[in-house]
Amino acid sequence: MSQLVLVTRPIEQALQLAEQIKSLGFDSILQPVLKIEYTPFSFDTFEDYNGLILSSAQSIQNQLIPTAWETTPVFCVGEMTAHAAIQSGFKKVFTGQGGLLDLVPLIERQVPASGKLLYLRGENVRHDLNKVLTGHAIYEQITYQAKPILQISPDVLDRFGQIDVITVFSARSGAVLKQLIKENGLTSYTPRIKLLCLSPSVVESMVEMNWKSCAIPDFPNQRSVIEKLKSL
Repeated sequence: MSQLVLVTRPIEQALQLAEQIKSLGFDSILQPVLKIEYTPFSFDTFEDYNGLILSSAQSIQNQLIPTAWETTPVFCVGEMTAHAAIQSGFKKVFTGQGGLLDLVPLIERQVPASGKLLYLRGENVRHDLNKVLTGHAIYEQITYQAKPILQISPDVLDRFGQIDVITVFSARSGAVLKQLIKENGLTSYTPRIKLLCLSPSVVESMVEMNWKSCAIPDFPNQRSVIEKLKSL
């Protein structure tokens, strides 16, 4: 019998991840724990920037890109974010390994000191780029909010005892999932479940619960998560 993997990403990313999980011969079940709500803004209010930083694919979702911005260097945390940037029309896209701080050396090589950078991000972030890119002027624009989903679907409740692996991509997702498990009386199942987390900080959000095992991919991106899943 194939392993059953619980996917907790927001629904658009969850569907993509579920397809990749299926290609491994595993089954998946979706329980998004965060819902993305987009905040409209206009690039026209920002002029003469030397670069654009994207914290996730959601940062640029549903945004209209003016022609004047298409050749602006764009620094993306990972491959999925880079794909979203290219699809939006950007021509010069640089990709990190999946973590925001991985972009710092890239930016310092490509953008002159004191250059202006526009940072499109979600409402909640772990790192303050102004503290690590001190030689640049960074202007931040919130383009989305990740709202917690505080109810488990009936299908997931019915099948929770059959789950072999849970994938968690952020500390916020981990905190919401932990709350849902406790509130629905599901903690007795966790000693049978393997946890696959994007990074050590995500594991920390889940450690107080008893899991069969906790695994972290080699790099904090979806491709590496899929590679790690093969070995679980």
